[in-house]
Amino acid sequence: MKAKFLLLLLLVVLFQVNTSFAREMKSAHRIELSATTKIQHRSIPIIPIAFVESPMVSIDFLVPVTSVTIIIKDAETEEVVYTSTDLNVEKLNINLTGEEKGKYVLEIQLPATSYAGEFELD
Repeated sequence: MKAKFLLLLLLVVLFQVNTSFAREMKSAHRIELSATTKIQHRSIPIIPIAFVESPMVSIDFLVPVTSVTIIIKDAETEEVVYTSTDLNVEKLNINLTGEEKGKYVLEIQLPATSYAGEFELD
């Protein structure tokens, strides 16, 4: 009897965790990045993955990168709203609180390649 109760309790707890995680991820949108420089075929390219969940922009490189420069510009005016150069990072979270709603351009500059993609703040 106790074993059945504990199993049922465990299933209920796991179900709650899964549904709350799904609700949190529902508003995150992937930023489609495209290479703006030619990728060298002799090395394994680092292809970052970027998501926006207003006002947070998250970038995951999947492996540590020696250096990266991140530039975020307003898509209409090309005004730089955020810039940063970081060393030895694998993930970055950028808080754009205070920026107006609208379209922005994300530029990721790695030592060998550069990527760009558009996203929208809601």
